[in-house]
Amino acid sequence: MKRLLTALVAAAALGISGCGGGGTNITPPPPSGNFGLASLNGTYAFTTSGEVCAGCTFAATPMARVGSFIADGMGHITGGIEDVNTGGAPSSPSSITGGSYTVNADGRGTLTLTFQNGNSINFGIVLTSTADGLMIDETRTGTQASTGSGNFILQQSTPFVLSELTGNYVFDFAGFDGAQPNPNPESFIGDFTADGTAGTIPAGLFDDNDGGQLINGGMNPGTISQDPSQPAAFTNFGRGTATVAGQNFVFYIVNSGRIRFLSTNNGMLSGDAVLQSTPPAGFIGDFAFLVGGSDSNSNGLTRVGRFTASGNTLGKMLVDVNDAANEVQLNNLSNGTISSYDSNTGRGQLSFQDSTGQVYTFVFYLSSPNSGVIQDVSPSNTAGFARVVADGSILGQSGSPFTSSNISGSYALNWSGIVTSNGNQDEEDLVSQVTATNLSLSGTSDIFQFTTTNLTPQFDIGTNGQISFNGGDGTGDDGKRVSMTVNLSNTSPINMVVYIVSPQLAFFQSANNNVPRIVAGILKGQR
Repeated sequence: MKRLLTALVAAAALGISGCGGGGTNITPPPPSGNFGLASLNGTYAFTTSGEVCAGCTFAATPMARVGSFIADGMGHITGGIEDVNTGGAPSSPSSITGGSYTVNADGRGTLTLTFQNGNSINFGIVLTSTADGLMIDETRTGTQASTGSGNFILQQSTPFVLSELTGNYVFDFAGFDGAQPNPNPESFIGDFTADGTAGTIPAGLFDDNDGGQLINGGMNPGTISQDPSQPAAFTNFGRGTATVAGQNFVFYIVNSGRIRFLSTNNGMLSGDAVLQSTPPAGFIGDFAFLVGGSDSNSNGLTRVGRFTASGNTLGKMLVDVNDAANEVQLNNLSNGTISSYDSNTGRGQLSFQDSTGQVYTFVFYLSSPNSGVIQDVSPSNTAGFARVVADGSILGQSGSPFTSSNISGSYALNWSGIVTSNGNQDEEDLVSQVTATNLSLSGTSDIFQFTTTNLTPQFDIGTNGQISFNGGDGTGDDGKRVSMTVNLSNTSPINMVVYIVSPQLAFFQSANNNVPRIVAGILKGQR
């Protein structure tokens, strides 16, 4: 699954904890399920995006990780490699020489990676299957603390072969540009053609939203190759280097259908490229989308919604916006249109307007008839500029009507974003395992609020909640949105708005809460 949110904004993270008091004590349920140590067995490509403070005097810096680790199925990490980009300064690759992990019956666990220099990093994990899972960075040492959300995916069997990377790939890279001393948020999406046999990217198309300035078009030829300084890393872990539209990246191959990227110059961009199937002749069907980023004032922003696409029109549109922790429900949307859709590239543009006349515009690239990446390019008053910098996923809705019967069973839950308390902003990352029974949630969470006064993650927090369809069938095409309340032990209830993609997947973002939050995430079924 594609990573949904990468560095929502450059949070200052300079305040006290924003969880908020209140609530009741919730006892975590005993772990139940069929997972165990043997469920994590193989070589996995991982990525996270968040923040780090070195020395922990607290000057938080954006940070993204990408790498690969080997789990032996018995609780040991036996090898791997990692690349890190901190605030636009990439490091040399670091060898993972050991580590350990735990996996409870419910799929929750911990992961520790140890490097050649003796340093270690720690993660909280939730398996969604033996092939993938969600994770948050929970590192806290005497010299460094870091947080961030991401995921890990089982890689194909080694050795890796560059010629496997052949075809058209749709990509979404997000983060920050290389402007100093104040980098701008950047969203970079598009598709490129890879010729792994020749080691080239001969053609491609991109849309770049760099600090609100919009640039798009065909890209110059690039490269995709092994890193000559790390030949064994390619053979064993699929690590190589690439140039895409003039920007340099390190990449890790998951398989021929997915590649994970991290920029090594000109800022800090990270994300995935997914092999594109033949784009559909037309953009048709029911879709849900989620984007995250920042507004024109550098406040955190998320948008989540759904629509029905048919021909050149959009109907049954419903959208929620969280801009600087102020939620706006957009109910009376009109003039929904699809323009410039190209069935050769899967690129198109969609737009609609609210009751005040405000226009919302998005560019998308389909990787399949039911999935793709999407970028917010909603106009400002200045030609060629956008009001926001945000991107994310667009997916076809399926499996409706949604009911308490099919929204049932065990799920992994992850959110990431910003919490504001007493005027100060902090990053917040949470990962949970919950069981849904009659739309009631029960489970256990880890949460890390990255603050000056508390750089210690909280583990094994009792969690419950409730999903409500509010009289609708859960699709949103009837104008009735789904809501969710999440209760963490001894914490005030946290309200979310939910858009269900399928019985096994939902997008959500924070709604109005007593403690201002700008977070978004996914609820993903375990299997």
